[in-house]
Amino acid sequence: MTSAAAVRLRCPDCGKDLGALAAGIACPGCARTFASDDGVWDLRPAALGAEQTAEDAAHAEPGKPTWRRLFDHKRHWLEWCDQRWLPEIVGPRTRTFLEVGGGLCYASALAKARAPGVCAVATDISPRYLRRHARETGTILGAPADVYAAADAERLPFEDGQFDAVYSQIVLYRLPDPVRAVREIRRVLAPGGRWVGIERASPWAPPFHTREARLMGARAAAAGLGERPFTYREWIALLRDAGVAATIAPVPGSRVRHPALRHLLNGTRAIYVALRLTG
Repeated sequence: MTSAAAVRLRCPDCGKDLGALAAGIACPGCARTFASDDGVWDLRPAALGAEQTAEDAAHAEPGKPTWRRLFDHKRHWLEWCDQRWLPEIVGPRTRTFLEVGGGLCYASALAKARAPGVCAVATDISPRYLRRHARETGTILGAPADVYAAADAERLPFEDGQFDAVYSQIVLYRLPDPVRAVREIRRVLAPGGRWVGIERASPWAPPFHTREARLMGARAAAAGLGERPFTYREWIALLRDAGVAATIAPVPGSRVRHPALRHLLNGTRAIYVALRLTG
């Protein structure tokens, strides 16, 4: 069995089991067919919301080349992902890895390089972005993912309990229903599997929070996107509403490492937080 064939799908529309990933899949429930186009599977729901459609439309123009996106804008994220986050969830016993809302999907390439035997599945809501940049990222980093698939984080097209490691980064705050996405991540985690999600916590002090909400709201409205500010307290509430036993902690900075001091600093500026869950 190839690595890709090890992935078990479920229909994102009716929830029926589709079996292993293979050419010419047809849903036994709604009769929808699924196929790969230029190396990218479209496993999104047939009916997408306005914000999901806008995310794909935002990548209609090629823009900057992939290598510039990687090394000019994501260089530090590459280092953090490889040195901080992946060692927590990818090891010798990791068989399956899922990246949710990956964009460039460099985490999938880094996971594949770290554990060549892993089946790495790279997803994003935008098939355009996956074709133009995620696949090229895998080539540049020398370890392409086994599967590239356009998928909605709120309706993951995968059967229950099959991923040993799940990674997401700066994606939940852009979703219409992030609570549902967290539940979906919990659903696809294998027993003992681990999820690490890195998110942005907006300033909690009212003047600074109001200013960021105004700026972010204007940017989101112009692009038709759903991003909005989440404070540290709102992330805690989101995990509680999702009903999962996830933990949250500030990501230590290079100068301010103590969690309490990071939270105090968060009154006036955004910080990053790590969400962690074990299946």
